[in-house]
Amino acid sequence: MTTPRRRFADAEGADESPSTPREVAEIPIGIRRLGAWSWRLIVITAAAALIIGGILKITAIVIPVLIAILVASLLSPLVGLLTRHTFLGRAAASGVALVALIIVVIGMFTLASRQLFAQAGDIYAKALTGVQTLIDWSNTTFNLDDSMINKATDEILAKVQENTDSLISGAFSTVSTVGNVVTGIVIALFTLFFLLSGGSTIWRWVVGLLPPAARVPTHEAFRRGWKALSAYMRTQIMVAAVDATGISIGMIALGVGSYAVPIWLLVFLFSFVPLVGAILSGAIAILIVLVLKGWVFAIIMLAVVIAVQQIEGNVLQPFLMGKAVELHPLAVFLGVASGAMIAGIAGALFAIPVIAFVNATLLYMTGRDPSPDLGLDETVDAQLTAPPQPKKHEESPREAKRRAKAESSKAQAAALREESAEEVASSAAPKHGEEPRAGE
Repeated sequence: MTTPRRRFADAEGADESPSTPREVAEIPIGIRRLGAWSWRLIVITAAAALIIGGILKITAIVIPVLIAILVASLLSPLVGLLTRHTFLGRAAASGVALVALIIVVIGMFTLASRQLFAQAGDIYAKALTGVQTLIDWSNTTFNLDDSMINKATDEILAKVQENTDSLISGAFSTVSTVGNVVTGIVIALFTLFFLLSGGSTIWRWVVGLLPPAARVPTHEAFRRGWKALSAYMRTQIMVAAVDATGISIGMIALGVGSYAVPIWLLVFLFSFVPLVGAILSGAIAILIVLVLKGWVFAIIMLAVVIAVQQIEGNVLQPFLMGKAVELHPLAVFLGVASGAMIAGIAGALFAIPVIAFVNATLLYMTGRDPSPDLGLDETVDAQLTAPPQPKKHEESPREAKRRAKAESSKAQAAALREESAEEVASSAAPKHGEEPRAGE
């Protein structure tokens, strides 16, 4: 009877061969396996660090491309509908979707900025009144006199004067940042158009670079990841719209409806940054109400913001996300924190979409299909596994003319040969009533 200790010894011996050096064989098998795993993990970590470092060096290109990918996952169904149900081709439908997106974004920002600038004077006056009220309250509560306040003001002005060079350089860096933003917008729009019009062709070319055995699994895993990414974007759009609408309605009810559109746009955009965005946008709305209406209305606005965020977190997110993007809250929190540490605001913005995509692809590769309803893309899979076909040579007009001339010459030569053969045959044949010659 084999004891557990004996079986364990046999398992250890199975990993050893006669050619194993003695100094290696003396090391416990657990230590050897740990060492093997360790150096492989070190190589993987180093490779990941190099890739991330390279990406951070070209963020001016990477960030617009990632934004284009996210928007493409959102607009692809619209382009598909236009292609199937209208006379438009894929490129024309992509152009229509892109122009519609630009018009909507410009319209929203124009309306928000006009309302904000129209009320800028009122905000400035109310803010000055609030600051003066705060100063009076501080003087009364902490027994501060004007000399102390003036001294603090003078120190602040002195610090500003000392750092004039830094402020000027910061202004120039701001101008450079604006230029980078414009360049990024152009890159994102061009990338978005080509992803919408020929994204599937680009992807098939990328997959075609892989070994034949890896093409179909990679394509099917990508389809699951793309579905998860599309579901995430649709859900975020709906959740952001609901958040922004709820907070804007609260501002209208509190009598500050003239700021509803700018706050709607601000909350909508900030909602794409998980966890942190909703808090910051809600705080800005509460601050505006505090400046314009006082602390009582600010408390009411705080209650509205909390209620909207609770509805979002406990009702909308679980109901709309479903199983397409099933991420644990801890994964969301750690993903956002890690992304912010690695790449700042951009990292926090793209962390959850990347995690959702990677989660869906890894689940499929490990045999747990997150979207079995997708099935297999048999048409594309057959194209990916088909042997390469020789490329047909396309004739130029000059080559076609030469080929036609050569064929005509061959046809004429063949006709002449047939005529000469007929003449020889007719001359050799005996005429009617004529005796054939001897020897014929």
